[in-house]
Amino acid sequence: MDIRHLQVHVSGVVQGVGFRPFVYHIAHKFNLLGTVQNNSRGVLIHIEGSPEHLRQFLESVMREAPPASQVDRLNETELPLANFLDFRILQSELLEDAFTQVSPDLALCPDCWRELEEADDRRFDYPFINCTNCGPRFTIIQDVPYDRPLTTMRDFAMCERCRIEYEDPADRRFHAQPVACPDCGPKLQCLTNKEGYWQSTNDSNNALAQAVEALKSRRIVLIQGIGGFHLACDARDDELVRELRRRKHRDEKPFALMFPSVESLRENCEVSDKELAYLLSSSSPIVLLRKQSNSIIADSVAPENLYLGALLPYSPLHVLLLSRYGGPLVMTSANVSDEPICYEQRDALSRMREIADAALLHDRAIHIFADDSVVKVVGGSARLWRRSRGHVPHAVHVPESFRHPTLAFGPQLKNTFCLGKQDFALLSQHIGDMDSDLTIRAQESALAHFLHIFNAKIELAACDLHPDYATTRLATAWCAARNIPLVRVQHHHAHLASCLAENETTERAIGLCLDGTGYGSDETIWGGEVLVGGFHSFERAAHLQTVPLLGGERAAQEPWRMALAWLYETYSEQMTRLPLEFMRDLESELGEQALDNLLKRQLRGRIFPFTSSLGRLFDAVAAILFFGMRHQYEGQAAMLLEGRISSVPEPPYPMDVYQSEGRWILSPLPMFHALVSDIQTGISEKVISRRFHEAIVGGFIRLCELIRESHHLETVALGGGCFQNAFLVSAFEERLTERRFRVFSHHQVPANDGGVSLGQAVVANAQER
Repeated sequence: MDIRHLQVHVSGVVQGVGFRPFVYHIAHKFNLLGTVQNNSRGVLIHIEGSPEHLRQFLESVMREAPPASQVDRLNETELPLANFLDFRILQSELLEDAFTQVSPDLALCPDCWRELEEADDRRFDYPFINCTNCGPRFTIIQDVPYDRPLTTMRDFAMCERCRIEYEDPADRRFHAQPVACPDCGPKLQCLTNKEGYWQSTNDSNNALAQAVEALKSRRIVLIQGIGGFHLACDARDDELVRELRRRKHRDEKPFALMFPSVESLRENCEVSDKELAYLLSSSSPIVLLRKQSNSIIADSVAPENLYLGALLPYSPLHVLLLSRYGGPLVMTSANVSDEPICYEQRDALSRMREIADAALLHDRAIHIFADDSVVKVVGGSARLWRRSRGHVPHAVHVPESFRHPTLAFGPQLKNTFCLGKQDFALLSQHIGDMDSDLTIRAQESALAHFLHIFNAKIELAACDLHPDYATTRLATAWCAARNIPLVRVQHHHAHLASCLAENETTERAIGLCLDGTGYGSDETIWGGEVLVGGFHSFERAAHLQTVPLLGGERAAQEPWRMALAWLYETYSEQMTRLPLEFMRDLESELGEQALDNLLKRQLRGRIFPFTSSLGRLFDAVAAILFFGMRHQYEGQAAMLLEGRISSVPEPPYPMDVYQSEGRWILSPLPMFHALVSDIQTGISEKVISRRFHEAIVGGFIRLCELIRESHHLETVALGGGCFQNAFLVSAFEERLTERRFRVFSHHQVPANDGGVSLGQAVVANAQER
């Protein structure tokens, strides 16, 4: 009989997801002998049997792999017969200079959910139930390979019954590293806040009930989750939500909220089958859903917003808490506005003592943070707005292998960093805006963790072109200390490269890079860019007309400044005579002398840098139309302007296109004349918003067509924070495709600055070549 011996190396996300017991069962199914073993490169299989059975085995491994796994490669080598006597699962092996992927944290699976609710199950009501298909992974891993002694579960010795399950290849909990039960696993604790001092109730058995009672007593409760801490309160209580905003110093930025059931979710949100599937998936992200008109959710959860950031319970603790509370809860990251999420217990209790009234804790330590991911479904396809828990550290395949292990430090806002190794890019969890020492320390912790668990010996690094960004300073110091070359990558080039990399193409393309801020190679502030290029290089082929960035960085928080800049550009000093409510508010708030100073000294004198930012153009239109003199959180005015779009098609406002210094320029000055006229004649905000959006889409498509003629390129890549606007994404994809362009956009990597580090990494790799 023809018997052969294959060595099979499986790479991808194949540890901590039940892959070895899966291989064990497939081997038995086809009467094959051999071994399966985790090592720090993935999973190593030795298998002996007939050629036909070996073929069926390999097909099954690829086709039937566990749902939480991700098989990237399956490399097989024929070896001399070893004459195995059975099929065994071996202990894990640590290899030098190895690289294996790590599973993200996984939401509670249906089997564990059923056991959690079965009164005769030994894990009934146990808030830390898990198996190989669910539970914490990335956030408890301290080292690889993924084995219990190398996680924060090392402090919990398994009882005899758990150990039997853990060692039985036929059991769903075989080598489930966080496996535990009420006899041997983590336990809850409830604390109350007495004038800034935390006091324990010393009653683990009733900790959950005490936390529920605190919530029902209109308290704000700190809750220890999977990848960090949340602050929770009743999402129907407008006064209480406002109090949470006051304590968190978070004026109007929306809060996420968690619903106890699908039924409760449907009562308050419009949800499609695709949106519900993402909410119920193993990644269980926040999904942005349109709010029902009769929703009972307090308006203060998401002021003026048509959408709610919805979660369903994704951990057993959430399931128990929400089912006992019986209503939707605000479930927002435990931090003060713009700080990183708390994840270490002592730090959380210290930082939240002025915010939370009670705390529900447990003794399974979180080794590294991972905030909730955020998804929006646009055009029937999910788009990641924030890539974190449930998705990190899943690797992104890149079309051009990294010649050297590469580290990209990422952008200043919505920071992530990226490790490039072999054919993979590993983006970090969402870290946040790099404006505080706390965020910088959070990045340093996350970076140290990534470098360690992925055994990355960095030989090349990349950062933003901006000389004053915290990430630039960190990258410069880090590389100087290690004598590592550092490549500085222009922000919008990184956006273009990120989109191409995610779509696994190395071709040159037209890059439609539209956002709020990016330091340009000419030392002005870019943001309405049409680039031509690929990984290695780019040229700026066209852009939005530039105007002074009135007030510098303050313009991003005060949209009225850009409204003033654009009106001055359109009307010069005659703008003060415009019969606009915006102008009357401006004069009333600032006073005649201050306004005169802005016009004559700052705008006429051109003392601020110029910007071509589309994000700031959105701010300007929103301020003139309805936003006025208010301060905003990032992107608020633009988001509210998008929310006002009429569903009825309207003709676009006129835009001019002209050439200057070899580039095409898109000028919105004719648009402002028409927009102001519409306001004066009482045209509705919805119609004006629609005409503005149509003008943006039509104007930039015209630029793409001109560049196609001059550069003979048929591919357009969409990148930048403006593509969080659902209308823009859908309109550009549909209308560019209608005009026979090939269109690439983001799905698994954020289009906003959360995806910039991927672009930096592939650009550095291409330029180093």
